[in-house]
Amino acid sequence: MRKALFCCLAGETMIKISKQELLQIPSLLSAMGYRVIAPIRAGGVVKLAPLGPDDQPEVEYIRIINSPKKFLLPDDESLFRYRSTATITSYGLKIRFPTAEGPCPVTILPEYLPIRERLAFFGIHQCMVSSVRYLDKVMMSDPADPYYKNRREGMFIAELDCDEGDEYCMCRTLGTYKIPAGYADIQMRKSSSGYLVNAASEAGKELLSRLKKQDAQGAYPKPVPKMVNDFELVARDEQEIDAKGAPKSLEACTLCAACTVTCPTCYCMDIEDKFSLVDPSNVSRMRTRMSCQRKCYSAIAGGTAFLHAKEERFKWRVKHKFPFSINAFKLVGCTGCGNCVAYCPAGVDFREFVGRRVA
Repeated sequence: MRKALFCCLAGETMIKISKQELLQIPSLLSAMGYRVIAPIRAGGVVKLAPLGPDDQPEVEYIRIINSPKKFLLPDDESLFRYRSTATITSYGLKIRFPTAEGPCPVTILPEYLPIRERLAFFGIHQCMVSSVRYLDKVMMSDPADPYYKNRREGMFIAELDCDEGDEYCMCRTLGTYKIPAGYADIQMRKSSSGYLVNAASEAGKELLSRLKKQDAQGAYPKPVPKMVNDFELVARDEQEIDAKGAPKSLEACTLCAACTVTCPTCYCMDIEDKFSLVDPSNVSRMRTRMSCQRKCYSAIAGGTAFLHAKEERFKWRVKHKFPFSINAFKLVGCTGCGNCVAYCPAGVDFREFVGRRVA
């Protein structure tokens, strides 16, 4: 294993703990009132999941198959319920529409509730912390999404430094290995004799005080991870992306949407009204996951789809990660985590499209 490069910030304090003490942190977070989400190894992969009393968090891994997005923007989320005037007759479902006599009476029953729990993410890497920063830009922009805001407020992040990526990572190229100020309550990294833990917020200091360890000497190192493959971006604006031909590997794309499902920053959603045939007047408005790689994403009435070909949908995703996000949020929409490449069954590698390998 190659050593990481470091740059240190003066004036920071840290503590040194053993791995056993590190694995006690989720229990301390639970005692502080947090619902702890951490990486666990199951079914041959590492994934983020709520920690049960018998679960052991995984702290030696490179990638997770999901991301904080799963918990901050859950799929199939009920936004609110309402009562319609739909009834079931012997001829099927009958819905009363607005008429000249007046609108159809509808009662809205909001399901937006006050916060009941605080989330704590334990052991996520820098790229996943950067994904939270991006989602904040999108979902907390005025007007803020109340459902996202409800989960985001009071959240605790215990970040675990990653020193070296695998063959799919690109965080060094994008600079997303750097933890933005205010986005980690504690930072943790493996050392030669255990783990270093640095408190970066008041909540982080409170947690470390419960470990009852003395401060370690020196400054907390800031890692610059080693990459198996380094890339230089060569296609970042719309004109450059449009001018390039799609990668050959795109021919094998099955349109499974694994790239957007495993992406920590893809936030496209669809809105559906769902009801039961038992009680069709009780309707739930649901927010469900949508992928720009599906043909229905850009379909409109009449059967027209604006993004008809696979190449068009592929380029649309790349545009959203780079020029669209940079223009809208002053932030790159890709964290360089490599999930879209690692979990693509066709081996489509967008890095070969937007960048070129460097020595």
